[in-house]
Amino acid sequence: MSTTRKILAGAAALVVAVLIGIAITLATVDVNTLIGPVKDRVQAATGRELKVGGGASLKYSFEPKLVLNDVSLANVPWGTAPALLSAKRLELQVALLPLLSRRFEVIELALVDPVIALETDADGRGNWDFAKRGAAAGAPASGDAASAPSVANFSITGGKLTFRDAKSGHLTRVAITKLALRARDPRSPIAAQFDGTVDDVAIAVEGTLGPLESLVQQRWPFPVALKGQVQGREAVVSTKIGKEAGTYVLNDLDLRVGPNTVAGQFSIVTGGARPKLIFGLAATTFAIADLPLAVAAPTAATAARARSGKIFAETPVDLSILRAVDADGRIAIGKLVLANGRTVDNLKVQVALAAGRLNVSEFSASAWGGALSGAATIDAAKAEAPTLNLRVNGKGLDLGAVLRELGLPREVSGGKLDVAVDLAMRGTSPHAWASSATGTVRADVGRATLTNAKIEMTIPMDRLLSAINPFRDRDPSTNLLCAVVRLPFRDGVARVDRSIGMETNKVGVLASGTLDLRNETLDFALQPKVNSGIPVDIPNLAELVRLAGPIRSPEVKVDALASIAAIASIGAALGTSGLSVLGQVLWAKVADGGATACQIAAGQKSAPAASNTAAKAGAAANPLEDVGKAVGRLFGK
Repeated sequence: MSTTRKILAGAAALVVAVLIGIAITLATVDVNTLIGPVKDRVQAATGRELKVGGGASLKYSFEPKLVLNDVSLANVPWGTAPALLSAKRLELQVALLPLLSRRFEVIELALVDPVIALETDADGRGNWDFAKRGAAAGAPASGDAASAPSVANFSITGGKLTFRDAKSGHLTRVAITKLALRARDPRSPIAAQFDGTVDDVAIAVEGTLGPLESLVQQRWPFPVALKGQVQGREAVVSTKIGKEAGTYVLNDLDLRVGPNTVAGQFSIVTGGARPKLIFGLAATTFAIADLPLAVAAPTAATAARARSGKIFAETPVDLSILRAVDADGRIAIGKLVLANGRTVDNLKVQVALAAGRLNVSEFSASAWGGALSGAATIDAAKAEAPTLNLRVNGKGLDLGAVLRELGLPREVSGGKLDVAVDLAMRGTSPHAWASSATGTVRADVGRATLTNAKIEMTIPMDRLLSAINPFRDRDPSTNLLCAVVRLPFRDGVARVDRSIGMETNKVGVLASGTLDLRNETLDFALQPKVNSGIPVDIPNLAELVRLAGPIRSPEVKVDALASIAAIASIGAALGTSGLSVLGQVLWAKVADGGATACQIAAGQKSAPAASNTAAKAGAAANPLEDVGKAVGRLFGK
C-alpha cells in the first residue's frame, strides 16, 4: 500500500474514531446533570437565581444544541417585574469537538419567546447591574464548567422587552419579531438584523456593527451602518461611536428616513442624574409627514370629539420624556414641510432641557411670506402640574396665505399681517392648556384688496361678512384699510370690549363679547357703521349682528330691533341733512379727527359720542313714522 493511501486510511480511521467517540459521549451524557452547575455558575456571577422549569435536552447534529426549557432569571428585590428575563426556551449551540472532553463551547445563544424587563430605580440604578462577586465565588463549580466563552452569535425570536425609568415614569415597549447578531468570531464585524416595533413604530433594518470584542474592551470608534425601513419608509443610519470620559459621541452621523436627511454631531453624557443629550443637527429638507410615527387607531374619545366638533383634545399629553433625559442643542432646517404640505423656511431652534424643564430660548423661521420668532418653556418637573409659556411674533405675514392656512381661502391682493402671542398655560392636555390660557393675542392687518367671491350662506364666515358689509354682494372687491384683533385672555376666556375692529373704504365694524376656550364657544355683537357720504340700500343694512355658538360652527343673527332703530335714524337723517349725517348716527364718527374702528380696537382712542344734530334727529323721530318715511322715500313717495 502506498504512503498516500496509508495516510488517507489513517485519517479516515481517525475521523471514524472521533465520530464514534462523540456519539458515545453524547449518548452517555445526561444533560440534566448540568443544570445544577449552570445554575450555581449563574448565581455566583450575577447574584440572581436561575430557574429551569422544563428540564434540559440535547439535540444531536454536527452542531449539537443544548436546550433549556422554561427559563427565568430573577429580578432585583426592588424591581416591579418578578423576573429580569424569562423565556420559553434557551438554546445553546455548542462546538462538536470539545464535547470529547465533556466541555461545552457555545457557538450561538438563542432565546425563544423571551420577556425582558429592564428598569431603573429612583437613584438611576439598573436591574441589569449584577452584584459583584469575589474570585472564589466566581470560580467554576466543577472542572467540567470552563470559564464562560465569548458568544459571537446571538438571536431572539418572538420576544418582548420593556424599559421603565423610575424617575420619569416613562415606559418604552419593544416587540421583537427577530433579532440576530452573527459573526465568525468575537474579533469579526457583526452582521445585525432587527425586525419588530419600538413603541408601536415598525422597524426592519439590517447591516453591520463593529466587532463584539471591540465593544466589550471599549476600543473606539465602534462603527454602525444599518439600512432598512422605519414605519414603511426607507431608512439609513451611519455613524462611528466614540467614548470620552463617560460621554458617548456619535461622530459623522448620517440619518435618513424617507426624503429626510439629518447630519451633525450627537452626544450622550452618562453618569449624572439623567442621561444628557448634546447635539447640533442640520437638515436641508425635513417633511413631518415622512416622520416614522406610530399611527394610533382612533379611540372612542377621539371619535366622540370629532362628532362634537371639539377643537382641543382632553387626552393627556405624555411629557414623561422631559423628566427622563436632559438636553442641550441646536437644530437648523432649511425647509420644513408641514403635514398639510405648507413649508417653513430657515427654521432655527435652540433648546435646553434640565430636570423636566424644557426651554426653547430661541426659534425663528420664514413662513407665510413673513418672519416668525419667539420662545417657549414647558415645566414638567411636577408630573401633575406642568406649565407652559409661549411667545410668538409674526411680522409681515401674507394675509391670503394665513387665511388659507385657517381654512378660509380668499383671493387677496396686498395685506400684511403682524401677530403677537404671549400666553401662560397649565395642565396636561390641549383642553387644559386652552382653558387656562392667560395673556394676550393680537393681530394687525394693513391695507388689502379682497375679491368678493360668490356668497355661500352655508359658510359662517360668508354669512357674517354679508351681514356686516352691505356692499359685499354687489362690489367686485372690498378695499380693506385695516383690521385689529386684540384678545385679552384670562383663564381661557377673552372678554372683548370693542377690541376687535375692521375698516373698509365704505364700512367700519366694531365687536364686543366673549371668546370662551373652556367650552369652545363665542358670543360677539358686531356693530357695522357705514362711512359718511356712502349711499345705502336700507334692506341690506344691519346695525347689530350677533355671532354666537360653537367656535367651529357659530350662528349669524341680525338684531331686528337694532336694525329698525337704524332705519328710523336713517329716515330722520334723510329728512334733515341727508346721508352726510349717517356716519354720526350709526357709528359716531366725527369727520375731522374722529376715531376709526381700528384705532378704537387698538386702544388708541375712545369712540366719541354722537353729535348733537344726530342725537336730536334720533330723539325727535318716532321710529315707526320714520320707518314709513324712509321706506316711502326709497320708492319716491
